Amino acid sequence: MGDAGRSGKHPPFPFRALARRSLFHTPLGVSLVGDALGVLRTLPSSSVDLVVTSPPYDGQPKYGDGESYDRRWYEGYFLKVTREVHRLLRPRGSFVLNYRSKRSGHERGTLQYELVLALRAQGFLFCEDFVWGKPSPPPGKFRRFLKDAVEYCFQFAKGPDWQFYPEQCLSPARWDAKDRARRRALPQNYLRVDEPSGQGRRRALAGPDMVRPSTLLLVEPEFSRNPTEHPARFPVDIPEFFLRLLTRSGDVVLDPFAGTGTTAVAAERLGRRWIVVENEASYARAIERRLRLDAPPPTGRKGPRSGARSRRGTDPPEP
Repeated sequence: MGDAGRSGKHPPFPFRALARRSLFHTPLGVSLVGDALGVLRTLPSSSVDLVVTSPPYDGQPKYGDGESYDRRWYEGYFLKVTREVHRLLRPRGSFVLNYRSKRSGHERGTLQYELVLALRAQGFLFCEDFVWGKPSPPPGKFRRFLKDAVEYCFQFAKGPDWQFYPEQCLSPARWDAKDRARRRALPQNYLRVDEPSGQGRRRALAGPDMVRPSTLLLVEPEFSRNPTEHPARFPVDIPEFFLRLLTRSGDVVLDPFAGTGTTAVAAERLGRRWIVVENEASYARAIERRLRLDAPPPTGRKGPRSGARSRRGTDPPEP
């Protein structure tokens, strides 16, 4: 789709104001500690190009305090957050939701599908359901079930002309030279053409060397060290894929349930502006450490700066 049809100018995002109240910030983004709904309500409308998030799964303990994120939390609080997400998205913006209902008794939960219908009722377009396939899923043995090796990444958009840049996600074609020769010999790889002697056929290309990705994302779960003991960490390859597919350099990315900051790491690597919100301070502090280790700044750029030091002229520049 390229840049054709990109919406006009929008009010500048208040990165400098956010940096002054952030836990820390970099020249590209800010990390905020607080309630997601409360923070999102302070942000300007039509100011974000992409929201990528992985909220707590249903039944997951609330930071060890004995409570759970049950259906009532999703039908109440979470849908209030998504309503704010719709307001914040620019006309060509997208919202990617990673979610997977757990099993309950003898059934798989249906909340993942009910959320799709609820977001459509809020005005979102349901664009695509990407499947995150885990080649090495967590171990488990169940009487009537197999190991759970998939999760969903649902893409929603504010309008039908969402930003879409598959050329930024190309990967090498899987077929080898023999397979390419075989494909060229297949009847469907010929095009009918008009020749002076009558109808003829012309060989069509069997396929390029670089191809678009599919909706199946084969990514290993996060197996690295987990000093924060976060219960559901997100592999950086997942948000990085969607940042490439749905944004360009300088676009604004938001994650309202940041956890240990995987979306921020992906945004730093790719040169996107970012805002992450995390309610638990210990996880939010881990984001700064992750950025120093996993997304080292390019030569000449300073790394993460704390909010306390932001008044020394290191505020992120306004877009």
